[in-house]
Amino acid sequence: MDERSPLARLEEAGARILLLGAGFDSCTAFHLAEYRISAPRVDNSFAVMTSQGRRWSTVRDTSVSSDDFEELGAAFEKERPVVRGRVGGAEVRLFDLAEAVGYAEGWLPGNRPPAATA
Repeated sequence: MDERSPLARLEEAGARILLLGAGFDSCTAFHLAEYRISAPRVDNSFAVMTSQGRRWSTVRDTSVSSDDFEELGAAFEKERPVVRGRVGGAEVRLFDLAEAVGYAEGWLPGNRPPAATA
């Protein structure tokens, strides 16, 4: 979800986000902003299949959390254009990816505990 990710390529291409029956807590585009701010780094361990079988690998990466994305999205929606509507029984929101990421870059450092952004 960093600068080399498909998400960053979508941002460059001028993509928009359609949340279809989902809230801002599911808006993974905000994770790109976490990579751009001074967020803490953590060790992530996971199993990897190799030609020798399953091996554990650990990488150091940016700590990401969607715990406050609903609050972030609500603030974004108050200040930026978000088209709202319905598709069937689902509530939908449509907005610009780059604008959302840029907003999150400014919002996250001032609204997360210092340990979560340092």
